[in-house]
Amino acid sequence: MRSEPVLLAALLLVACDEKPEGPPPSRFASVKKTTQAASAKAFCDSSYPATGETSKRFVPAALREFGKEPAKSKGWTWVNVWATWCKPCVDEMGVLNRWREAFARENLPLSFELLSIDEPEAKPALEEWSGKNLPGPIRWIRSEEDFGSFLDSLGVPSTASIPIHVLVDPKGMVRCVRVGAIHEQNYGAVRDLIAE
Repeated sequence: MRSEPVLLAALLLVACDEKPEGPPPSRFASVKKTTQAASAKAFCDSSYPATGETSKRFVPAALREFGKEPAKSKGWTWVNVWATWCKPCVDEMGVLNRWREAFARENLPLSFELLSIDEPEAKPALEEWSGKNLPGPIRWIRSEEDFGSFLDSLGVPSTASIPIHVLVDPKGMVRCVRVGAIHEQNYGAVRDLIAE
């Protein structure tokens, strides 16, 4: 009776040492190691090269006067289009804050700008928000028309929902545009992009 478990264990050890031959079973076909470019593309709805015919220079939106002018970024800039009334936008501020700190720990230069599309009557709410621990300074887009022009410059349809995320490289080129909320598991894809 005792020899059966010993025999079974011996067979399992021998079986585990065998090297597989041929392609993996189809159930594992989707489990592949992704490259940095593939993970960054999975995060971005639109990706652009740093140079060439299809590259895209970042064109800042026309702004209202609000708060302090952010310091000029020495590295990448993350422009987060949001509004105080947008629940997904507000919910992801904590994620963006954690990412800002993580990028800093990894010596990856990245600054954040929070581009609000709030209406003029939202000034008290924006002032309250500016006193919170945010990943970057709040900038306030001037008008709905200016927002439309900004979206056009990014190649984003005017019907797009916020939040919208734009990653701009140190040379002022748009490299990634994402329409929609971010998630904790997206950190690696963004890190790959800015670390390239």
